[in-house]
Parts: sequence; structure tokens; C-alpha cells
Amino acid sequence: MSRLAETIAGWLGRVEVVLAGVDGYLHEGEEALAKGDPMRARAAAKAILIRVPHSPIGLALLADACEAARLDAELALTLEELAGRVASRGEIWVRLGRARERVGSPAEETRDAFLRALAVAEPGSEARREALLWLADLDLSHGDGARAELWLERLADRKHKDVALRRAEARLLQNDIEGTRAALDGIEIDPTDGRAALLRGRALAMSGDVAAFTLLLRAMVLEVPGATEALSSALAWLPTDETTRAKIRTVVEGRGEQDLARWKAAFARAEGRRDEARAALVTAVRAGDRSAARPLLDSALEDQDHASLVVALATLRVPAPGDAHAKQADEPVVRDARRLPSPARLKDAGEAAAILDELALVETTRARAWADTARSTALAGWIPTSGAPGDWTSILTRLDRHARALHALESTAKVAELAVERSRPVRVAIVGEFNAGKSTFINAVMGADVAPTGVLPTTATLHHLRYAPDPFARIQYYDGEVKERIVPSTELRAALGSSDTGNVKRVEILMPIASLTRVEILDTPGFNAPDQRHTDAARSAFEEADAAIWLLDAGQPLKQSERRILEEAKTAKLPVQILVNKADRLEADDLAKVMSTVGESLDETGLRSWSVPIALSARLALQGKLGDPEALAKSNWADVQRLLDEQIIGRSDELKERGLRRRAGRVVAELLERAREQAGDERASIEAARTRAQDLALRAAKLEREAEEAAQVIAGAIGGPAADWKRDLDVVVTGRDAAQAEADPVLTRYRIDRAITRLAQPLARVLASVAGGADTPGATEHDLGPMVRAVVRTFAAAGGRADSLVPLTRSAISSLVEHLLELSSSTPERGRAEGRVAELEAIAAALA
Repeated sequence: MSRLAETIAGWLGRVEVVLAGVDGYLHEGEEALAKGDPMRARAAAKAILIRVPHSPIGLALLADACEAARLDAELALTLEELAGRVASRGEIWVRLGRARERVGSPAEETRDAFLRALAVAEPGSEARREALLWLADLDLSHGDGARAELWLERLADRKHKDVALRRAEARLLQNDIEGTRAALDGIEIDPTDGRAALLRGRALAMSGDVAAFTLLLRAMVLEVPGATEALSSALAWLPTDETTRAKIRTVVEGRGEQDLARWKAAFARAEGRRDEARAALVTAVRAGDRSAARPLLDSALEDQDHASLVVALATLRVPAPGDAHAKQADEPVVRDARRLPSPARLKDAGEAAAILDELALVETTRARAWADTARSTALAGWIPTSGAPGDWTSILTRLDRHARALHALESTAKVAELAVERSRPVRVAIVGEFNAGKSTFINAVMGADVAPTGVLPTTATLHHLRYAPDPFARIQYYDGEVKERIVPSTELRAALGSSDTGNVKRVEILMPIASLTRVEILDTPGFNAPDQRHTDAARSAFEEADAAIWLLDAGQPLKQSERRILEEAKTAKLPVQILVNKADRLEADDLAKVMSTVGESLDETGLRSWSVPIALSARLALQGKLGDPEALAKSNWADVQRLLDEQIIGRSDELKERGLRRRAGRVVAELLERAREQAGDERASIEAARTRAQDLALRAAKLEREAEEAAQVIAGAIGGPAADWKRDLDVVVTGRDAAQAEADPVLTRYRIDRAITRLAQPLARVLASVAGGADTPGATEHDLGPMVRAVVRTFAAAGGRADSLVPLTRSAISSLVEHLLELSSSTPERGRAEGRVAELEAIAAALA
């Protein structure tokens, strides 16, 4: 490293010290430094500054002496004064940045020094290279791998080991293990290179490879900063055997670190003593050991222990000034940890919505498991795991919010329908094959002839029976000008008889029958109906109903076609009660065999009846309800009525809750599919933006490296407009005194205006082409216009000439480089799409 005094003397010359008669002190100081006597050199520098106060050479010699003597505070003060005197030398700003870092100045002040160095350093100079490496190191130390890469891209020697190692670290900070390995591949690394060993070890540890221990141990032996933290973390989270732990213990004891809380906790955790590990870290943090806060945070997240988390976050929330661990307070995992709710807050049902909103923002892998647990706990307040009635107002409000955010209009309507359904009675679908006696059964339930019976095709559609103070019917059609028709109940048969029965979609029958206030009935078409639309209508009853009563024909029970449909009901998790109809057609022995066969068939297929299957005769039951007590006795209706009263109506709240959960689950499934698509689009957008940002950074770096050549080319490209500008000026200054014209403010304004008019647009067009043209958002001709006009204005105001455009194009290139780097640093943040997917998955699981 060259001495600053030599550099400044070579640049300014030694005239100042010669004229002041202090050149002897300068020689003495330089000789003292060469002999390793910095204090004598310091005295010589002081002697120069006494005779020539604020002398740049004297300050530079003093800085060299202080640096050699490790007088960091005095070095920093000296360089501050020197930078104020000689602000155009990059070497001075680099040294000042290093000095500020050593004395613990605020990170932004240190960064500012290196940024100033970068602004004034010559292209390709050592000062520029060192400033870029230091800026990258500052970002790496603060966990910002993405920004560190932007500085590294601007270096010409990108394959040099110093650059490659930093690039690997930047990739590692972004959890890109493959990128880390790619950056390290092909680099010959000295076994004594501790930084490289640490990087390789951390990459292996992140991928769960126990080979990390060998490299991390080497880094620790070489006393690389960060090695202790990396090795103790690997010990805590990777599987180890006793031999490995013994090796680590030997190194730790050799370093005298065995009493550090970090190591006590790591060994305890490695040996399965998790509670002890956390306790050791808590004790250390409370005793003022800030370095134990991050390991405690990791342990708390892994064990989902909120008490430990509170202790860790209390330390990380307010970092001490100059604290080396201050960067941790802004790490994504720390931000996510702050979003995790306390157990007390999770118990407050009124907090559930706010908790879910916060958990939707959690993005780091380490915090996600706890977030998932907390999300499930919060939802359990709305959707009890016991099956008890849920808080449907909160559930549906949440689903409506998601549906609107996803612009899912159909799902929004379905959520509104669920809200209406909460107030209706339990809804039971009467299901079975065509001509199984479903309508007759319904009439028996109602005690009146309300459902169409017989084998007319009109029974091949869905009939919905529900309560109304006045009797009427509503007929809905698939096609035609008339989609719906309302008729008096007494005219329903005639209306259906005059309709194209194949076009009838649904019939609602509203009757002032008391039993309909307790249960609604869906009379479904037979699943073996001739029209596929009617079969589909029967299946739709599975979605609408809270429970189903399946009527089997005693003469041919549980045919293969019926088993297939029952499987669908099972898949839909719809409670099904099996009834065997037309029992009056069989003798007692035959009926007993049929019931036994039905039970065995249900067992074989894994299907369950809501209650024990019952045999009946719906025909005799209806006759009995209409006034034939003997027929009612023979129908076995008493068992059916008891079943309806106890197992259907008596458990209506349970059945309605299950039905609401099923239907809500279907809405959630639709929303989840849409949310996953949105999340995929968001990930693709972010990845595309990152790729675009990297491309912009590469273009900026390339342009900066080739700036001089590019300035010449661009100057040639705008030669025509520059000639036009010159002609504009020649017209108004011809015949006038050149000095007077140069000083005339009106002509100066004219010169600037004509320069902007002639040069700005062509220059912006060329620069946009260099930046990538219309394919580069933010760097089109229109986008670059304001920047280019400012550059042209400054050039013209400073007396720039049309026949010397390189200063203009050089300045324009410098501005374009900064603009591209600024664009490359602004990548889109993750939205709520992933969080919405996680929440909808949790809701789906709770509803299931």
C-alpha cells in the first residue's frame, strides 16, 4: 500500500514545503516510516504543520504516521481535515472510510466516505477498486447481499479471488446455495484462507451437510470473524456424533470460549437438551451479552417458545450505538419474529383477524412453521376443532375479503349465499335411483301429497320443498325466453305437464306446513334418469344438502351404480342415512336377508350410514298419514319418524354446521386455486424483476468500465445535432466581440436553450439505445429525458463547445451508470399472495 504523503506530494508537488523550508522534516518523516518508527514520523509531520498550518502534505504524512502507529482516533481526525482540503483524491476518502470504520463511526458516515471515493476516483484506479470492495463489505456485514452484488458488478476483475469470495457471500446471504457454490468453483483457495473456509462451511451448513464442520473448525482456528457464530449455529442445528462434538469442544476450550452462553447452548441443543439451551441463552442476554440474542431468537423460533422470543427481541429491537449486532434488528427473520402473536393474544378471538393479517406477511422459512401453528390456533377460535358451531360472521367476512382481493366474483356470490343459508332449517336431500319411491317418501314425511309421484318424466328434476306462509311453486328452466315461472301449488302438476320436462331445471315448492320450519327437503331425480342434466341435478343436491336420506329398493338393494354414487357422497363428506323402501313387497325372512346384505355391503365398501339402516314402506306410510292406521302400522314408519326426530331434526345444528363447513370448504378450494395462481404470478414477477435488475447492473458495470471509449462513440453519434447547435450560435455572434458575447447573459441563456433543443433528444435516444432501448423500463428515451437535459444544461452553462463533446458524453455516461444502478436496486417487494395461500390452506384444513 503506497503512502499517502508520497501520493499527495507527487500530485501537488513539493513546492509548498520547499518554500516554507520544511522539506527536511518531510524527508525525516519519510525516512522514519521506512525504518518503522511512526512516532518520529508523527513528530516530523507535526513540525511541518506548525510552520505550514493545514498543509496537505503535512496532514498526509501525519495520517501515514498515525496509521502505522495504530492511533486510530487521531488518524480519523487528520483524514477528516485532509479530505476537506483535498476532496478530489479517492485515496484520501478510502483511508477516511477505513478510519471511520475502525473508530466505530455510524455506518452511514463510513459508507459516505467510500461513496465519495467512488465519485472522484479515476476509472481503473486502485482507490476505485478498494472503494467498491469496501462498499460491498459494508453491505455484506449488514446482511444486504443483493446490494453488495451491485458494487461487485462494477469491478473489472470479477473473477479475482477477492471479488469471487464476496460474490459467494452475497449469494449466501440471499439463501442461494447453488449460486454460492458456483461463485467459489474454480477458485484456488489457500488452506490458510479462513474467509473462504468460512464461506464454504456456511454454504454446506445451510444445505444440511455435516461436511461443514471441518471447514468451520478451520475458520475458527484461523480466527476469522464470524466463525464462532457459524460453527456454534451449525453445532446447534446439524446432527453430530460424539467425536465431532469432542473436536469442537477442544477448539472452543483452546480459544477459551467454553463459558460463553453461545457454546453452552449449542452443546446442550446438540445433545437434545433444548430447554437447557434456551435457558443458558436467556441468562446470557439478561446479563448483557448481546451476541447471545440471535442464537436465542433461532432457538425460540425452532421451539416456538414465546417467552424466549420476547427476551431475544427486546435486545434486537433497540441496538446499542456502534453495536456490531445492530444489523440483526432489521433482518427479515427478526421482522417476521415480531409478527408472531403471544399465547395470550391468540386466546382473544377479537384479535384473530389482526393476527391473520400480520401472519400473512411472514416470509422467512425459519418463522413460517410457527406462523402456521399460530394461524391454525387463531382460526380455531372461529372454527372449533370440536365441531361446535363456528363464528360464521367472522369466517364469511374473511372469505369475502379474500374473494374480493382475488377478484373472484363467483366466489363472492357464494360467500353471500352461505351467509343467507345460516338462517334456514336443516336441509335433507332424498336420494336414490329413478322410481325408488322418493316422492312418495317425501309425501309421507310431510303427511300430504306435495311432491309429484309416479313415473312421469316431471319427477326427473330437482324439487325443493320449504316453508312459506302461502302455498306456491317456482319452476326454473334451463333454456328459453322464460327462465322462471311462479304458479299456485294447486296448478303445479298441470304446469309441469304442459312444460318441456327436459328443460325443467328445478322446482321449488313452498308450503305452509309446520314440519318445513324444522327441515327442508330436496327431492332429487334418479341417478339413472335418462337425461344427463337430471343426473347432474341429483349430484348438485350433495352440495346443497346438510344430510341425505338414501332410498334403496328392497327388491334390488345397493346395485353397483348405487355404490358409485354413495362413494361420491362419502368423498363429499355428506352424512347419509340408508333406508330400504318397498319392504311391504317382501316376506319377513327375505327382508331380513336384504337388510343383512345391505349391512355387509356397506362394511365391505367402507360406507357408513348416519344411523342403522331401516326398512319401510313409504306407500303404506303415506296411506297411514292420510287416514289408514293399519297401513301406517305395517309401514314401520314409527322407526323412521324416531330417526327423523332424533337423528336429523334433533341434530340439526350439528348437521347444519357440517354442511356449512363443507360448502365453505368448496368456496375456499376455489379461492385457493386462484390464490396459488396469483402467488405463482407474483413469484415470476419478482424473479423477472431480479433478473432484469441483475442485467441492468451488468450493463451499468460494463458501461462504466468502457466509459472512455463509449464517450468517444456517443460524441460521434451526436455530431450532426452538435453542428446544428454551432450554426445556431454562429448566427447570433457573427460580427460581435467574442469576449462580450461570452459574457452576455442573454446569449448565455440562448446558448443553453439551443443546446437543450439540439442535443438533448438525440443524446437521450443514443443513451436509451445503450441502456437497452424500449425493453428497459425506466431507461427509455422518455425516461432519460430529464437527466439528459440537466447534463446538457450544465455542459452548455460551463462553456462547452460543439467541437468538443466528449466532456458532455462522459458526464452523460456517468449519469446513465448511476441511473441504471438505481433502477437495478429497486426490485419489487413480496406481496400478500403467499400469505393468502397459507391462510386459505389453514382455513381449508380447519373446515375439513
